[in-house]
Amino acid sequence: MSDKAKRENPWDWLQPHDMRRMGEDIADPQHRARWCTAILIGGLPYLWRHKAAPIRDLAYSKLDLKPGHKVLILGESVASCGFDRDIEAIVGPDGHVSVIDIIEQARDATVQGKRGRNGKLGTWRYNYTSETSAEHYDCVAVLQAVQHSDDWHEAGTELLRIMKPGGTLLLAEIGFSPQLQMAAELDLHLEYWLDKLFMGAGFPGMELAYHSPAELHQAFQGLLLSPTSFVWKGAELFWGVKP
Repeated sequence: MSDKAKRENPWDWLQPHDMRRMGEDIADPQHRARWCTAILIGGLPYLWRHKAAPIRDLAYSKLDLKPGHKVLILGESVASCGFDRDIEAIVGPDGHVSVIDIIEQARDATVQGKRGRNGKLGTWRYNYTSETSAEHYDCVAVLQAVQHSDDWHEAGTELLRIMKPGGTLLLAEIGFSPQLQMAAELDLHLEYWLDKLFMGAGFPGMELAYHSPAELHQAFQGLLLSPTSFVWKGAELFWGVKP
């Protein structure tokens, strides 16, 4: 977002004839914040079940799941996205899938403006598995919970601790990357709509936390065998094998 756009809120440019046609409530910041927020969030099930189905299936294949595997899913909106059901169907009745869903913690931290040790909005220390025994799981899938860790070297080391050697750790995210802003800036309407959504929801701009594939490669340096990343239409995968 340009400096000029940061100073000017597109909602301030609504005209009397806009309100006559659409209603006075569009001038109410609380009313439009609710709808702008509803547009920005709550779409994960739709995205992962429909729009990102190819990369979702690719993620499962990279996990190299087998019948009888014990799998940990750390993610957002896990049940509504169907991640747990999909993986349970692959590992079968002899397998087991554990779920840690952080969606409400993520929403609260972002709305409340909390910043983690890395300074990024809506991030914190991932300490969910501190009481899990070493090498308990065959693999770990971080599905739509990448952006909220404030230290992926630390979090990755811990998740690898609870995995058996030879297992795959996979991270998948549909996030708000700088590439999204760049793509919007190629068209005036898209740039305006994105500015209007974020400012209407109460954010000065697209400041949500994001960990790029390059940052993940750096964070996991020396921790994984053959770390690999793949990006498709804003959906990002990162995976590697525990030595």
